[in-house]
Amino acid sequence: MLGFRRWVAPAVVVATLSLPAAQAQAEPGDTRAALGGGSGIVLGSSTKCSLTTIGHDAAGRLVGFTAGHCGEAGTPVHGERFPDAGVIGVVRTSDAELDYAVIEFDPTAVTPLRTVGATTITGVGELPAAWDVACQNGRTSGFACGTVWSAGPGGFLDQACSGYGDSGGPLTIGDQLVGLVSRPLINDTVGLRFSCTSPMNPLHSPVVAVSFDAVRAAVDATDDIGSGFQPI
Repeated sequence: MLGFRRWVAPAVVVATLSLPAAQAQAEPGDTRAALGGGSGIVLGSSTKCSLTTIGHDAAGRLVGFTAGHCGEAGTPVHGERFPDAGVIGVVRTSDAELDYAVIEFDPTAVTPLRTVGATTITGVGELPAAWDVACQNGRTSGFACGTVWSAGPGGFLDQACSGYGDSGGPLTIGDQLVGLVSRPLINDTVGLRFSCTSPMNPLHSPVVAVSFDAVRAAVDATDDIGSGFQPI
């Protein structure tokens, strides 16, 4: 991702605020998947990631976003908590460099949500500045807030608690979507115990986040599925 190789992890970290992520439940007899920013999705047969947001593009299609490494174009998508809904969408675009994917959903199989747990998304905000506080919502770690340490072209570092499966989850300031979770700055496989095993651990690695403003601009430039996107 552009600019991230030049960033240096700061020595100072702060604790995060974390709350459990409430997942929407379908009404009795309704097999549709109720999904919004922070909901768990399954791509292909077993890859679990988080939905960034859901809404409509300029052509009126129901679309959503997640991290690009979660699935390549053509990958079927299921709602993690809604197995009876079956295949509810398909990845149409997957960009490895900026790390985003566009999902086209079947509007007869999905109920789009503006609010999931403590996260409500009503619009798209600009790239945050250092010392802003951005909050993440993911299917693994739930809702957690942290300080933005630095920002550069295409993304930023945020101290929110994140783990495997949170990829694609939204980062918000208020009700504005500012980014999506890409990866930890320091991978836990290096054995330094910097992974976020608990939101109460202040020494976890910051999250590398992709600017959603940059994602939307990239999609708009293609004039393809997802261009002109607005959250539900």
